[in-house]
Amino acid sequence: MAKTYFKPTDVYPIMNNLVRQITGQKSIDVVDTTSFVSAGNTILEAGYENVFNALAVLVSRTIVAARPYQGKLKIINEENDAFDNRMRKISFYAKDTQASGMFNTQLYTQIGAGYDDESGAGSQWEQNPKIPVEKYFFSSVTFDYENTEYLEQLKLAFQNETSFLDYLNGMRVDVMNDIESQKEARNRVLLLDRIAGTKLLTDKGELGAECCVNLTAEYNTEKGTSYTTQQLLQSHTVDFLEFFLARIKNDSEMMTYRTASFHDPMTKEISSVNYNVLRHTPKNLQRFIYNSRLFNQIKLSLAEIYHPEMLALPDQLEGVQFWQNTGNPYKVVVKPALPDNATSSEVSMDIVVGMLFDVDALMSNIRYEGMLPTPINARHGFRNEFWHFLFSSWNDYSENGIVYYMSDESTKYFVGDGVEDDYAVTATTIVKVTVNGTAQTAGTDYTFSSNTLTFAAGHIPADGAIIQVIYK
Repeated sequence: MAKTYFKPTDVYPIMNNLVRQITGQKSIDVVDTTSFVSAGNTILEAGYENVFNALAVLVSRTIVAARPYQGKLKIINEENDAFDNRMRKISFYAKDTQASGMFNTQLYTQIGAGYDDESGAGSQWEQNPKIPVEKYFFSSVTFDYENTEYLEQLKLAFQNETSFLDYLNGMRVDVMNDIESQKEARNRVLLLDRIAGTKLLTDKGELGAECCVNLTAEYNTEKGTSYTTQQLLQSHTVDFLEFFLARIKNDSEMMTYRTASFHDPMTKEISSVNYNVLRHTPKNLQRFIYNSRLFNQIKLSLAEIYHPEMLALPDQLEGVQFWQNTGNPYKVVVKPALPDNATSSEVSMDIVVGMLFDVDALMSNIRYEGMLPTPINARHGFRNEFWHFLFSSWNDYSENGIVYYMSDESTKYFVGDGVEDDYAVTATTIVKVTVNGTAQTAGTDYTFSSNTLTFAAGHIPADGAIIQVIYK
């Protein structure tokens, strides 16, 4: 049986509300089938337009209640009030302490061999204001949902309680399930953009290496092995799971410290001094989205060690069965939007495990703005309702976030200057080289030897050209 919004016990109170809303009468009391049909006739006599409008108000008032279809990726949703507070964001650069003349006794101190003579302290009138930085990570788009209502449906709805209940539930389910799917799809786009953007910015060196972790490479480095991703997932799952969980826990703990790691610190140089925006993320403000299909497959092979403590992840987590395509549930292929309209390129990641992030790093909100109807079409007996929504999103790279993936390949970016022909790449094999997105041919455009990629004469990348090197 399909799940419904309204139960049979809801019919009479709803009808009483409709009667009062449409006719203003409080004397009519719907308590049984006879009084229901009588009230229905009274309502319809007030005009179909009025009835349609009253029903639309009824639905809109309960638009945020529980629904038969619960859209995924709700972990990045925010309520309206909380989201509004983040439309404009001002952060402050961290500053070091200064020397003090507070203990100027002109005597030797116990701290060091020397006089505390104020030589390092400035004037008491020296001004040292906080250094602010303002960034906008917020965007909004509107979208409409159109729903057509027919007069004959309305007439049938008031024949008895069952028909009325079916009408209400059908109308609301149609609207809200579609809206839930919209929310899920838009949240998925936002999440994919952050995952791919983090990978691209890390490869370019604009984010620290700790922001995007290749678990295959990290495992091999720590254990002194050279396993492939498939070998780790199929033949060494127990060891890999232990490593994976320990890494997540350690990163989660490290994010609680106030540092310049795990985010873009927006480094700014003032008078030859570099300033950074420092962040920390308490455990209760951490979120973790992971590929549940991959995770479930790992668990199935761990009967000998699987117990709840082994899989203790942050409390605020959500699993998804696929990232982008159900046919290839682990893969992400996206050209992300980068901050400040920076030049972007397509990112391809075969196995994305998950992302640990600060609640302020990624969020979205869909707000119901209202419904506007057309007049009833006199010839065809229907009207259209336009439900208006505002979708707002927030993707802030200056807040903590870590993407975890698995790959046997690594990527490195360089920027050409029109002169340099040699680029250092510590690798065994070069898989692919592109310049401004155009694939280069080994032996013709470049050669690789002794960890050096050398472009041939006549093929040296121009000044400002983006060089991408994929290697093993």
